[in-house]
Parts: sequence; structure tokens; C-alpha cells
Amino acid sequence: MISELDSIPDIWRRMPSEMHARRFFEGIIWAGGRQCPHCKSGNSGALRGKSCRPGLYQCRDCRLQFTVTTHTPMHGTKLDLRLWICAMFLVLTSSKGISSVVMARFLGVNQKTAWKMGHAIREMMDDRNQGLLPLDDIVEVDEAYIGGAPKSLSGAYNPPGKGCGKPMVFVAASRDGQARAKVASDDQRATLEPVLSGWIASDDITLMTDGSTSYLGIGATMEEHHRVIHSQHEYANPETGAHVNTAEAVIAQVQRALVGVYHNLGRKHLQRYLDEIVWRWNHREPVREVFKQWTTKSGALRKKTTVIWRPIPVVDQVRVLLQGAVGKQIRRSKEYGLCWP
Repeated sequence: MISELDSIPDIWRRMPSEMHARRFFEGIIWAGGRQCPHCKSGNSGALRGKSCRPGLYQCRDCRLQFTVTTHTPMHGTKLDLRLWICAMFLVLTSSKGISSVVMARFLGVNQKTAWKMGHAIREMMDDRNQGLLPLDDIVEVDEAYIGGAPKSLSGAYNPPGKGCGKPMVFVAASRDGQARAKVASDDQRATLEPVLSGWIASDDITLMTDGSTSYLGIGATMEEHHRVIHSQHEYANPETGAHVNTAEAVIAQVQRALVGVYHNLGRKHLQRYLDEIVWRWNHREPVREVFKQWTTKSGALRKKTTVIWRPIPVVDQVRVLLQGAVGKQIRRSKEYGLCWP
């Protein structure tokens, strides 16, 4: 069992052939036994004829054929499965994401193929199956307006504030390290309250917000509600512990990906890029490290420590991705875009 993948050459060293990658996929997706993706039957057998491709099975109940990638975002792929693992490695280990142009250069495929592979991986990052634990304890919420023409374009102007016409992103972050993000139509209570209710386990939380009046009604339904008024140059309240720095840090990740990698995020695929950024945020673990130590005059050793959030091992992230891959499909449309069957 592979415990970690350190680099792309390491992937090819640990998986000398596509058969090893296929077994890696099957060991994760079919951890509880091989299951037909068509009828969910566990009664199937391998097809071993000369004309059968490796890894092809047939269900004995519905009589349909399938492979480990059937009814997943990798459905019908002709690529070496090791390239898919390499693509996942690049997406998961990049701090701000990776563009399809750069991915194509690393994998040796064309840009259109890399673009589709990237969106297939983001499809697996969609938490529509509610696999993440709900937010609890202290939850910070904030909103931001994302997108617009790149500032580097000649004559590009993006007006600030609510009148900019950009899509709005609603973000909630728990101080225990979990976050959620969703594209919202507006910042009204009727729009944001149902979204936040789907992210939290109950109303028994402490809500931290900025001075937006949209959060007053939502905060009244929570156990506690603390605000910081940015218009009055208040960004943290030491007495109540109120601030929205965690939520703003998630938004900053989106902004850095926009500036440094993608340059322009359209409305159509914005939620998918948010899923990718939030995925990397949620799959971290705190590590306490010593950043300063000294010896006092009496000879006593003193240390100062800090908590650093580091990504969990790539193999564990890939395992979580593949475990929820069945049932999530993405295909090419007739216009060479994307469609969801």
C-alpha cells in the first residue's frame, strides 16, 4: 500500500505500469469489494478475452460492462491512469492552483485535455454528498466580489463595492480549520441564511460577522453574535474575541489564485474553482512547531511555539477524492465545453 507520493517521478517509480495505477484506483474505489456502478451489484467477473482491454468487468445481474473509472469524472478516459494521478498531485500540492497551460506542459498533453482533467478533479472535490463535518463552535462569515476583467488589460476598470456587477462569494469558516464557500446572487438575509443553515449542525454556535446589516437577523437566531465594524476601523475586539480574519483568509486564497494563476474567473465555473480552493483549505492539519528558543541567565531553556497548518499527505487526499468519485460525472459537450449527464 502506497503511503505517500513525493513527486511526479516518484509516482512513476512506484507505479511502473498502468496496471499498478489501476490496482491503486481499484483498492480505493472498491475498498469494500468490487461493485457494479450501474446497478450496485457485487456479483461481477473479469473479462479476459483477447479483445478485452485490461480492467474490464461484467456484472452478472445487469450484464453491463464497466471499469474502475465508469460513472466517475474519468469515465471513458483513454489516458494512462498514471497521468490522472499526476494531475491530482499537481492540483492538490499547488498552493494557488495550477493553470491548464502549465498542467499540459507537465503532463505532455494538449491544453484542452488538461483543462478537462482539471475540471474533472474539481468535480470530485464537490461536497454534494455532505462528506465534510458541519461547522460548529465559532463560525466567521464574510462576503466578497470576485472576478472582473484583469487589471493588466488596457482600459480595464473594476468598480469596487456592491455596484461592481461581479459575482458575490459567501464564505463561512470555523476556527477549527474548516471552511465553506458558495456563489450567491446577493447579500440579503433571505439568500444567505439557508446557505449558512446547510453548513452548520445547529444554531448553537457563536457567529462572527462584519458590520453588514444582512447578518443582524441571522445572528439573532444564533446563540451569540459578535460584530466588528470595519467602517469604524474596528477589525478585532479583544474583549469578545470577535474578528473575521479566518473568513478573510479564505477569501484571500481566492484572490491570490485569481491574480497569480487564473487571472479571470467567469460565473459559469466560479463555484468549481471555489470547491478546489476550499478543498485544499479543509484538508490540512495543525502542527505545533518551535520558532524561537533561548536560554535565560539562570540556564533555563525557554521556547515559543506556533501552530502551522500543513496539508495532509497527498495519498490521503487522493483517497478521499476517489472514494466519492462514483456517481460524479463530467463529459464533453457538442460545443467542446462541459456537460453533466
